[in-house]
Amino acid sequence: MFNFINKKYLELFLYFILIVIYILNISVYNLKFQHDAQLYHYPIFDIINFNFDELSTSSGLFYYFYVSIFSIFSYPFYKLQILDPRSSFYLMIKISNFVLYSFSFFYALKVSKQIFKKDHFDYFFPVLFIFSFSSFHRSFMMVKPENLIILCVLISFYFLNKLLKKNNFNKKNFITLFFLLFLIGTAKMNGFYYVLCFFIFLLIIYKNNFKIFKLSIYVFSFIFLYYFLHDKISNMSVYDRPYGIDEARELGEVGLFNLNKNLNIFLNFSITESWKFPFKYSHSDSMINTLTLDLYGDYYGYGILNHMLGSEGIWSKKFISSLIILNRTSLILSYIFLILFFISTLYLIFNFKNILRENPLIVYFLGLFFSGILFLIFFTIFEYYGEKNTTYKWEYINFLTMGTGYIISYFFLKKIKNIKLKYFNTFLIIIFVFFAQFQLLQFRYLEIF
Repeated sequence: MFNFINKKYLELFLYFILIVIYILNISVYNLKFQHDAQLYHYPIFDIINFNFDELSTSSGLFYYFYVSIFSIFSYPFYKLQILDPRSSFYLMIKISNFVLYSFSFFYALKVSKQIFKKDHFDYFFPVLFIFSFSSFHRSFMMVKPENLIILCVLISFYFLNKLLKKNNFNKKNFITLFFLLFLIGTAKMNGFYYVLCFFIFLLIIYKNNFKIFKLSIYVFSFIFLYYFLHDKISNMSVYDRPYGIDEARELGEVGLFNLNKNLNIFLNFSITESWKFPFKYSHSDSMINTLTLDLYGDYYGYGILNHMLGSEGIWSKKFISSLIILNRTSLILSYIFLILFFISTLYLIFNFKNILRENPLIVYFLGLFFSGILFLIFFTIFEYYGEKNTTYKWEYINFLTMGTGYIISYFFLKKIKNIKLKYFNTFLIIIFVFFAQFQLLQFRYLEIF
């Protein structure tokens, strides 16, 4: 289908469309009101001002140094008095995110070509799925170490697939994977979790491969060495938690069971309640409600509409009206997505051995998704803090769940042999991703007061 179109031009056109949407959003995005702004902005500020004695963060430093490099481009605007210091600082962040976003697109495309062999138009759809998640899009508007993790994970997918297909564990692949996994594992604790998943999968597939075992020893040794040095460089351990969570936990004020909650919060859901109250803190006792409202929406109010906030981040009437539309539409799209994913998962389970032999990366993606959900569950058990709980966030696990786009496309497009049914599926997916991208277009809200 669509094979008459030059795929290179189509790739560039797709990139152009996504970049235009991204630039339109990031150009008006108010970084002052991003999630945990003070935690993520201050380390960068300390680095660009060479205040290393005051540098303090539990996240890895490589991401912050990466962002700081782009002060080369923003500083002249401040020096020439074109921008004030704050605007110059934000410009630096936005340029750094633009670069990460762009490279993430092209590596997502490279991975897709590996799976779909570039012989059909199908390889575009996983990329469209990934870049239509508002949680994914939203993350790249903020300062978040997860943005670097996303790119590195996508590159790791590419090299992992080469390894799985050809069992080509040469020196180049070994060194590349080492640096990628080291960066991921030192960026943040959820990045370390990905590294664990990576090696668990490989060691299950290749039980007696000494090179993989050797790689794991190197990676974990250097990660823990970095953790030790991090304490010396930064004034905070990688294990420290912000906002006094550690102290609150000791006092019994944090944690699911400390607050007399049970595991039902991971199973509770109500579509009607989600529809009635699609707002932050309304569903602290329901992970499913929160995640379905947030996947294609903005449950916490940190996303594309945050420039509509009033002074000091107060929710304006226009912001609330817009957020209701955004999150209710997200609810519909999220449940459709989950149905598509559920059907694809059933197919994968019933054809597990064949798919593992044909495309083991698809199996890996499925494992990562459920590992990501498991991460949120354990994270919530230990750090749940009542009605203002914010532990259910896709941003924490975007790099673990973005493989779902490949899984859905693999079943609904690649494995369908009936041409008419395949065309029908293609049409439906196009409609779905169109509405998903439509969620990211702010002009929908210009007339809302």
